[in-house]
Amino acid sequence: MEKVNAQPRGVEKYLDEFCSLQDFPMIYTAIKNVLQKIPYEDFLKVTDRRRPVLFVEFYDSGTARFASSQEFIVSKDDQPCCQEGFTIIKLGLGLGKAKNSDPVEGVVAHELAHRVLDHVRKGHTDCDAERTANALVKKWGFMKEFKKASKVFGQRQGDPASCQEKRAKPRGPVS
Repeated sequence: MEKVNAQPRGVEKYLDEFCSLQDFPMIYTAIKNVLQKIPYEDFLKVTDRRRPVLFVEFYDSGTARFASSQEFIVSKDDQPCCQEGFTIIKLGLGLGKAKNSDPVEGVVAHELAHRVLDHVRKGHTDCDAERTANALVKKWGFMKEFKKASKVFGQRQGDPASCQEKRAKPRGPVS
């Protein structure tokens, strides 16, 4: 019997519970698109109620840049949640300035890749972890979105804590 992929239906329900970005259409759409496109096994991992990923806005202007709060309400009929912890992905509202959702999808996919690879739990927070997350994003099929995210939002050489992709060393003498 073929396994039915409930991913598209599950995304909407999941985001209703664990995402506070419904009022920011481009960012919300990017999250939704990424969750619908990642492999089903990875989707199940990041949406597991025992250790869910929560998507919240990060204000970088106005008085909210100093403090803000979100509340996620669990109803009495919901399954138990967060027994194994949770991951918060804070998305800056500056992402909404992109011309379309592609670069935002690249950012969201990258952050989800860190969760799927359990980088924080394993103590991997260095440049190699960044590169490994980037490789998974590409494996998931987000190459176009990754390139756009790098161009629009990526760190530049010399930025604090900048992790540059390793370039292949040129072969032979350089003229």
